[in-house]
Amino acid sequence: MNLRQMEVFRAIMLTGSITGAAELLHISQSAVSKMLSHTQQRTGLKLFQLSKGRLVPTSAAKELYAEVEHLWRNVEKVHALSKELADPSKGNLYVAASPSLGMTVVPLSVADTIKKAPELKVKVILPLPNQLIDVVADKVVDIGIGTFEVSHPSIEVHARFSCPLVCIMAPGHPLAALHEIHPRDLVGHRLISVPFQELYGLSEEKVYGEVLEDLDKGVEVRSGLIASLFSRATGEVAVVDAIAISDGLIPELEIRPLVTSESININVAYNRFKPPSPQVTLFEELLLHRLKECCAEVAPRGA
Repeated sequence: MNLRQMEVFRAIMLTGSITGAAELLHISQSAVSKMLSHTQQRTGLKLFQLSKGRLVPTSAAKELYAEVEHLWRNVEKVHALSKELADPSKGNLYVAASPSLGMTVVPLSVADTIKKAPELKVKVILPLPNQLIDVVADKVVDIGIGTFEVSHPSIEVHARFSCPLVCIMAPGHPLAALHEIHPRDLVGHRLISVPFQELYGLSEEKVYGEVLEDLDKGVEVRSGLIASLFSRATGEVAVVDAIAISDGLIPELEIRPLVTSESININVAYNRFKPPSPQVTLFEELLLHRLKECCAEVAPRGA
């Protein structure tokens, strides 16, 4: 069955009649009838039975239709991609990002991309780590930006960064007098914390060391950006990823490096069987530029 035969067969399945298929395809009824007859002869299948003026699909047609629909969606993707390649300023961009990145560097990078491609349609989702890997592996999105290690046979990491942890606080906070902050310096101060294991796959024991049990984690929030907002509101110290306060997102705060052996891994990944479109390549270029401003780029594993 060639593409034209698939198109006619699909139209009859959708409309239930020769007339309806002809109207849907903007061709004559005789052309539809001839194509249907030719398809049945070539395949050796009886695809439809006439009942009360309608063409009722046979069991063979129903089974065939499921495969035709799958193939047709791929044909439509090819048409859409060819249009995108012809005009990179248009098209679609589907992004999956870890929540901490999806509220900071990703919106800024999307904004940069839209300035260069104003007609681009963008969809961003913020799944949990395992779900992020799944949507990249299943080709649901064009690109994934995560704070967890990626290990999947269908996924290729194009760029990898090490993002430091920093302490933020009000200018009048006692720790603002230090040039850098060690975990032991946090003891005795009320701390705004984030769930390091859940967000970044980091162990609090490794981040804070032996002083972990002595810390006063008075407030826990779900992201570095939210912790920054709480820090600005209360003046108290928070430990966040450097991206949370990049590009002056949260002004009026003092920033000091946290001296710890731990850092956050950021992976920019694609499905290795889905070549990036011009739109995705443009977004990645702008995203990497922003990541390089506040993170150290490291070689992807296996590179």
